Amino acid sequence: MNDYVLILISAALVSHLLLHRQPASRLRVHVCGLACALSIMLAVTGGQLLEHLIVAPWQLQELRMFLLLPWQALLAWGIPQTLARLRPQWPTQSLMWPILGNVMALGLTLQAIGEQGEWLATLSWGALAGLGFWLALAWFDDLRQRCEHAQVPGALRGLPIALLGASVMGMAFSGLNGIFTQ
Repeated sequence: MNDYVLILISAALVSHLLLHRQPASRLRVHVCGLACALSIMLAVTGGQLLEHLIVAPWQLQELRMFLLLPWQALLAWGIPQTLARLRPQWPTQSLMWPILGNVMALGLTLQAIGEQGEWLATLSWGALAGLGFWLALAWFDDLRQRCEHAQVPGALRGLPIALLGASVMGMAFSGLNGIFTQ
């Protein structure tokens, strides 16, 4: 349940802060979703690699955050640069800030390190969390576009309706929680 709430609240805030300022095209939403998904997947797997190669052998558990934050900054700089080189027609300008501010990647990395799971399980967990974030970001952008055309009270427009949507989606996803644990 905590993972769903983390994904949905992060997607709601990124959607509100990044996509609400300027009219975002569908391509920009999906490029941002792809960049954040790659960031989450690489942050989780790279964080576990840092844990096993540097933190655990040298017993630097107190300095774990000082290793993970530069790793997150390197990903925030490298992923938009790589996407801009691979696909020059994609709108990758100003993608560094939402990736750098995506605290979900750091939280999931710390959670994966605490569980001491296998590499394949960590990689699939990071990939699925990234894809879930991408899907939630697209849903929140669609919710924002639909609220502009509907008769929604002015007090609920923007972040309040996004957070209400996140809570409803969180309740819907928590109903699926029992299905996958059996």
